[in-house]
Amino acid sequence: LHIHTSAETIKKFFPIELLPNESGGNAGPVRELHDVNIKKLEANRDFFIEDEKTMRVDESRRVGKSKTATDLFGVEGSFKKLDID
Repeated sequence: LHIHTSAETIKKFFPIELLPNESGGNAGPVRELHDVNIKKLEANRDFFIEDEKTMRVDESRRVGKSKTATDLFGVEGSFKKLDID
């Protein structure tokens, strides 16, 4: 994970052609890039719907018991009584 504080440092990792105009690149405005990507996703809608139907995890084959949020993170907070004067 790299955190960039300026457009100059990000250019070391990504070609200028891929960066939006607002970040010092020349790929076009962010709004335009967003709209193009939304159209691509919508054009492939059937693929994503079919993929969602077939790409599932068979939980019955998972080793061990299911983990809940409490198992993973513990109980948040305290159960002591809080008295407010």
